Amino acid sequence: MNKEKVFKKYKEKAEGLLSDNHRVSNLISSATEKLKGIMSSNEQLKDFSYKVMVVLRMLKAQVTGEYREIPWRTLLLSAGAMLYFITPLDVIPDFIPALGLTDDIAILFWVYNSVKEDIERFEMWENTLELEVEDES
Repeated sequence: MNKEKVFKKYKEKAEGLLSDNHRVSNLISSATEKLKGIMSSNEQLKDFSYKVMVVLRMLKAQVTGEYREIPWRTLLLSAGAMLYFITPLDVIPDFIPALGLTDDIAILFWVYNSVKEDIERFEMWENTLELEVEDES
């Protein structure tokens, strides 16, 4: 599967979506709901679930204005990956047992690895917030 080619239309959709915080919030909600369903039925996808959750938290922090250090390319790829993830009829339709999520997982890991440095910076920022809350206690 040529991920770049498959992913192109989702990246284009994400570009329009990112200008509307309400639509980004809806995307985050839809992806969170889908992820909850996957997690409840498949314990083996913990690493995948973790990666989806960190990307969702990063997008949410951008929308709320809490964290504005995310490069445009990272936002675009992240939103595109979430659009791909919530679309039931992508390269391999999600309703096909055992195979339905393989393309979603492949795209998400590809995007995650492509923007890993930005995600790591975001996670360091999150950890700093947690330390500040602990210090206040």
